Amino acid sequence: MVANLAEEFFTKNNSVKFVRLHWVDYSGVLRTRIITKARCLRLAQGTDCYHLDQYCMIIPISTAPLCSSDSVEQWILNLDLESLMVCGFAPTHASVMCSTTHTGLKDPVARCPRTLLHKTARTFQESCQSKLLMSFEIEFVLLDETLQPATSFDRMTGYSMTAGLRTNNLVILEEIVNALEVSGIEIYHFHTEGVEQFEIALSPLSPMQAIDALMMTQETIRTISIRHGLKATTAPRPTFHGPPSGCHLHLSLNPVPSKDASSFLAGILQSMKTLCALGLPTYDSYHRVIGGGNVGEWIGWGTHNKDFPIRQVSSNRWEFRFLDATANVYLFVAALLSSGMSGIQKNQVLTYADCPVVPSAINSYEEAGRRLREFGITERMPKTFAVSLSHAREDKDLQSWMGEELFSQYMKIKETELEHFSKMTDEERRRKILDYF
Repeated sequence: MVANLAEEFFTKNNSVKFVRLHWVDYSGVLRTRIITKARCLRLAQGTDCYHLDQYCMIIPISTAPLCSSDSVEQWILNLDLESLMVCGFAPTHASVMCSTTHTGLKDPVARCPRTLLHKTARTFQESCQSKLLMSFEIEFVLLDETLQPATSFDRMTGYSMTAGLRTNNLVILEEIVNALEVSGIEIYHFHTEGVEQFEIALSPLSPMQAIDALMMTQETIRTISIRHGLKATTAPRPTFHGPPSGCHLHLSLNPVPSKDASSFLAGILQSMKTLCALGLPTYDSYHRVIGGGNVGEWIGWGTHNKDFPIRQVSSNRWEFRFLDATANVYLFVAALLSSGMSGIQKNQVLTYADCPVVPSAINSYEEAGRRLREFGITERMPKTFAVSLSHAREDKDLQSWMGEELFSQYMKIKETELEHFSKMTDEERRRKILDYF
């Protein structure tokens, strides 16, 4: 059956000669090995196996290319052939996402974020009798060879401006969208998002399909842009003077009883500080923990209110804004679903009211705090990665959801990154992140 998926794909796409094996490490970096079609077929048939050494998952971006292994390790890439798609930007190439197996563990998949998401999403949908749909909004900036925003006479100056779409920028965006269509990825729309910043929003899919589409979209954006002599970056702090960039998640439960929706939200809000260690997982991620349409500074939610980390779009759909492109999104979504599922299972009461107040529009923290207390909002978001990590380190629920193996490996990597990034200058850190995102 599995082999048939590969054979059918290559029959339908007979121009494909090479296959990119993709996996995402703990630092959120998409990594790649390229094989021939013939070897892909052998892997699909089970007559071959793809091994990796210890550099598979544990390379802190702050110290790369040095890895964080303290022992000899061997990993196996397991092809998820349901994720096979043509690379629209390279028609002779296909892409397949992979899970990872660690051969030295009692449970070989215990350190694999993709496997964790697969199990968590399945458990959620079975126990809650609700279908999950997800989509992403991808914010990015085009940089020139000096790693500053590419400029033109038609300068982008703000949200949904036509300015910025009258130059070669539009050609680049059209090529990206055309390539995504070849890959079978449907976009919802694209537009200028901020000063020198674009956004591409994807259409909803199941959790695994949605994140796989996100990975391909980010790679397509980067590849098409570099062919035009520009570097597309999804880094949370691409420049010092422009807007920060996020990767917002839209999630819906279909269908969902109202009581389950409130308990789902309650579980996530209770775990918010911990979840930030997964969704905002780098030093510079916290430049977005501000109001004015970014992450927001207060733990809370509101219908159509972009000044909070959670915006309710409808009774069964939310936008989660505390996420950026440096996250391992498979891991983040698994933890997000686990926290929401915990809330449902415990019939947790939602103590935060739907808040119409826009705190960033209020002149003082004292006045903002007074008005927000009326809606049960009293706590602020973590302002640094160190604070988020400290909450995650003490969170027994998170350890249970992730499993001890994955939790300990992730925390080790992130503590290493925090230590080294905190010693860098702003520019050193920015350039290091730009190397990867």
